[in-house]
Amino acid sequence: MQTPTAPPAETTRTPAKKDALQAIVTLLGLGGVILTGIQYWAVDRYLAQFDVTPEEVGLDTSVLLTRAATVLVFLGFLIVPALLAFPSLFSMGMTEGSDRSRLAAFLLRQFRQRPGLRTLALSALVGLAWAAAALAESPTIMLREGLWVTMLVGGTLIAAPALHIAGKHRTLGPLLRLCVIVFMMTGLCLMSLGDVMEKRGARTAESAHLGRLERLLGIRAQYVRADFSEVAGSPTPEDGPMLHLGQAGGIHVLYDCSSSTVIRRAAVQVQLTTYMGRSRDLLAYEAERSCRL
Repeated sequence: MQTPTAPPAETTRTPAKKDALQAIVTLLGLGGVILTGIQYWAVDRYLAQFDVTPEEVGLDTSVLLTRAATVLVFLGFLIVPALLAFPSLFSMGMTEGSDRSRLAAFLLRQFRQRPGLRTLALSALVGLAWAAAALAESPTIMLREGLWVTMLVGGTLIAAPALHIAGKHRTLGPLLRLCVIVFMMTGLCLMSLGDVMEKRGARTAESAHLGRLERLLGIRAQYVRADFSEVAGSPTPEDGPMLHLGQAGGIHVLYDCSSSTVIRRAAVQVQLTTYMGRSRDLLAYEAERSCRL
């Protein structure tokens, strides 16, 4: 009677890698939806300072999702190989019996045997994210008054009970914990990033100054020189340097900082000229100077 032999290592390892890839792709897909929601919220708060909606400047959810997918694909090319090679990277340079290998084995054993330690570590990471977001929004006040410590401790204490309850489920514990963390981080991003973009939108409306964060979130505002055609029955705006916020359905949305007004004109009623290099810098200077006249 023959005893069954164990399958080769390759045949057992390949399904595990496939499952890992499927899980990563699923998480990236969910991350894309969440990232698009955060992005739309921030863009909407920014454009609300001009009394303009994202759809008016061509930034509907499909466009934002496409731009978010580009970022996720780039991250996927970085994250997937790193996760698949994580065990080998973690053990690289460790000789058996060395202090480093003993420390790594001890830490892994403690995290496996003590669920409370895992919960505390995850909660501390959530609290650290809260503190980092608070520092990014108002670093001077947070550092001077030590409020970042309060944010760190508060975020940790808020996250710990939720993560502890979610981790009690034996089979779905890790997934529930991940959902709780994603929910908390999404709410944090919506609050902090939305407030930041609202302030930046108000600053742009006052000074016509464009920053890099706006472009990172998909806002493609640019300096242009606008020449308007006369239209019977409607006043003709003055020509000059303006901010082109975007266009949708053949309607250009412009912001004239000198009069603090938003101008909507069909493409056939306005000619827009853009510049590159030093000419663009001069145009930006004229647009910003017009706000103070």
